[in-house]
This record gives sequence, C-alpha cells and structure tokens, in this order.
Amino acid sequence: MTNHLTPFENKYLPLMSAIAFTAQQEKEIVAKNKELKADLERAMDEYDIKSIDNQLLKITRVAVSSSTSVDLKELKEKEPDLYGDLIADYPKVTNKKAYVKFTVK
Repeated sequence: MTNHLTPFENKYLPLMSAIAFTAQQEKEIVAKNKELKADLERAMDEYDIKSIDNQLLKITRVAVSSSTSVDLKELKEKEPDLYGDLIADYPKVTNKKAYVKFTVK
C-alpha cells in the first residue's frame, strides 16, 4: 500500500500554509475587535450611554440581570424519588453579566 499523505502534503502545502496564516490573522483580528469593543463599552459607561444607532453600528447596552431556575442535576442527585415533585425547593440563581450588543451594518 502506498502512502498518499506525502504527495497530498506536497501538492496542498501552500493551501495549508494559507489556512494557517489566515487562522492566525483571524485570531489577531478577533482579539483586536474584543479590545476595541471593551474600550467602547468603557466609554459608554463613562458617558452613561445606553444605545447608539448610526450609519456604522447599532450598539445596545444590556443591563446586568439575574434569573432563577431549578438545579435539576442537584435535585436529581439529592432527591431522586422526589425529582418531579420538589423542583421548587432547589432554586439555582444565575447572574448574567452585562454586555454590549454590536450589529454591523
């Protein structure tokens, strides 16, 4: 049986190299985009701006919130026989971080 991997790699090495290069660029762009959004979020906080809608972006500040749900895993582990009857006795509070929503136009 012949090894098809070496001829494949030789033929497609430029393509694999291009993918590796663009993947690295993508990582850098994502990191830069995250940094820019954080800077804008801080500025919006500083100026107490809740939303912006212009020709470039629509930005909506979503306030911090929390929700309460049932921790079904804990309930099932601790009360397997009462799993269906005691859901209200095992609340699970989830705090949701504030965030900024960006829509690129």
